[in-house]
Amino acid sequence: MSHAGRVEAGVFLLGLLRYYPDDYARLTVIAEALASFPVAATVHALSSELRRVKGSSATRRYLRRIIDTLEYFPTELVEEQVQSLSTDPQIGVRIRQHLRSMTLRDLDAWPPRRE
Repeated sequence: MSHAGRVEAGVFLLGLLRYYPDDYARLTVIAEALASFPVAATVHALSSELRRVKGSSATRRYLRRIIDTLEYFPTELVEEQVQSLSTDPQIGVRIRQHLRSMTLRDLDAWPPRRE
């Protein structure tokens, strides 16, 4: 429903982020679906998740999915938040490196093409 542009589906997905705080497989699917809901509330929620979830082998896929989702959003929507996250000491080193690589890319080519 979110991919079809139904706003209420995006709002529902944002709520599910809080409802399943430790089910990383489910959260990964939710983060992927949120790629079709590019609004400031989504950017804020995903940024909060990057701060909340500590990096480990169990969370690596989820955290990477969040970054992939943020990469898909328009530059003007995520640029400030990504720059802030890339220097935040609460964020793990690897995640900060991924975020820095997003800020170093040519912003004219943002968002990257999905293949």
